Amino acid sequence: MKGLAQHAVKRYATALEVIPRTLAENALGGAEGNEVLSRLWAKHEQKGGEAWGVDIEAEEDGTLQATEFKILDSLAAKQWAIKLATEAAVSVLSVDSIIMSKPAGGPKVPQQAGNWDED
Repeated sequence: MKGLAQHAVKRYATALEVIPRTLAENALGGAEGNEVLSRLWAKHEQKGGEAWGVDIEAEEDGTLQATEFKILDSLAAKQWAIKLATEAAVSVLSVDSIIMSKPAGGPKVPQQAGNWDED
């Protein structure tokens, strides 16, 4: 991708990375969780590596071949979850941009006529 769109895609990918990172950190602790995530990336780069996931029981190196353990998820459920989460984020960002574009401050204080305290 070129232009500003590449930054949005990179940020979106970073946001999706939170899921396996959180699983790994919760199962194995902070430092070990980062190592597991690195091993997971390496395994995903190999041919047929898309089925690797985080082993929350940490029996070996913190990763496991999900299909060997018969861990299967509904693709439709994941697609809808990602779609709805994305729409929610876009809604929050659009509301935020509307708020940021309006001038700050409340209603204007009514101006008083000159010499209001004189009889």
